[in-house]
Amino acid sequence: MGRVSASPPSTASAAFASDNAAPAHPAVLDALRRVNDGPAPSYGDDPVTAQAADAVRAAFDSPEADVLFAFTGTAANTIALAAAARPWHEIYCSDVAHVLLDEAGGPVRLSGAQLTRLPSVDGLIAPEDLERRVLGRGAVHHSRPRIVSITQSTENGRVWTAQAVKEFVERAHELGLLVHVDGARIANAVVSLDVPPAEAIADADIVSVGGTKNGLLFGDAVLVRRPQEFDGIHWVQKQIGQLASKHRFIAAQFVALFSDDLWLRNAANANAMAQRLVTGLQSLGLPLASPAESNEVFVRLAPDLHRRLSESYVVHQPDHGEPVVRFVTSWATSEGDVDAALAALAR
Repeated sequence: MGRVSASPPSTASAAFASDNAAPAHPAVLDALRRVNDGPAPSYGDDPVTAQAADAVRAAFDSPEADVLFAFTGTAANTIALAAAARPWHEIYCSDVAHVLLDEAGGPVRLSGAQLTRLPSVDGLIAPEDLERRVLGRGAVHHSRPRIVSITQSTENGRVWTAQAVKEFVERAHELGLLVHVDGARIANAVVSLDVPPAEAIADADIVSVGGTKNGLLFGDAVLVRRPQEFDGIHWVQKQIGQLASKHRFIAAQFVALFSDDLWLRNAANANAMAQRLVTGLQSLGLPLASPAESNEVFVRLAPDLHRRLSESYVVHQPDHGEPVVRFVTSWATSEGDVDAALAALAR
């Protein structure tokens, strides 16, 4: 009683179900094999972890930042937010944020804080909407505003421009808030914007740096750019079981990912395949539900077409009240994969 029943395995391809469904990159697997040689200090006190942390700092031009590693993006986000907020605090995010809709209430459970959604356009929040909500708080009867989480690129495939994210972060800081960036797909945003990585996150205080969706077997990082504002973050990481004893096996993957710009090359392929898919969908007369600026493509499909597509492909329908289907491309998506999906739709 009370158990969630598992669905029978599907014979449909998961090629576009999610970038989580992609295999691990060969360079990542090679890195794991290389570090699997003899003993090493545990819980992050090893040279591989130090090298990985330095690589993340260097990529985002944050030499003074602290870097933690976790098994999942949900854990990275939860660690970041729970370390910032106390039970009397308020956390803000967009109305489509992963931390709101897809983390089973983890940030709330760990922090005890209130999580408040803000209106957005495909996950992009207007600074004035944040300001309106924050300035409406004040008395002891209200939760105290503490931190706002934004996603780069967003859950709907949009990308904050460098100027937009800069203005938003500056306004949040003026309002006395910390800023968290959920960067599960930060590499896709950097490639889309064609700017240095630091410009894609502006002056954000803490960033979840995605790895799992970008070629890793598992693992995401937390870049803590203002450690003084996240006192106790290492204890949060430990409490929720994210301080790996064999830490080198998470870290080695990040060493590989940030070597020779592999993280950006992986994202570049994902973005390019998304644009190839967009071109094909438009040629078939199928309208996009939102602009595709990274590696997620949302398209409107009539119910019968969606049913027929589902016979061949596992695709996600975010809102069952809307005829919108999501395709996600990855580092491993090929032109042949895209063309086969378009052929299935054409049939």
